[in-house]
Amino acid sequence: MFSATSDGRADTFCAATVKSGIATGTTEAEAKTAATTWWSSRAGALGEGYQVWDRAKDKSLSCDPGPSGTFRCKASARPCLPDGKLPDDPQKRDL
Repeated sequence: MFSATSDGRADTFCAATVKSGIATGTTEAEAKTAATTWWSSRAGALGEGYQVWDRAKDKSLSCDPGPSGTFRCKASARPCLPDGKLPDDPQKRDL
């Protein structure tokens, strides 16, 4: 899916939503980092450029308390390529 600039040219290509598994940590910040790292690993499997969490669209990062004072977090987002870059594999353009 592309978003377009005001002049009509496509500037960003985003794939379908990717989700991490449930990541745990001794602090909420640690669990959030683990979840976004896991998400980046899965998103990166789509190809170079997709793995950047900060560039993703429709981001969701949810956390809950875990056992013994730990935290459990899960990340979900649509991975996006840098502006103006198209997927290397033309078949992935229809995600």
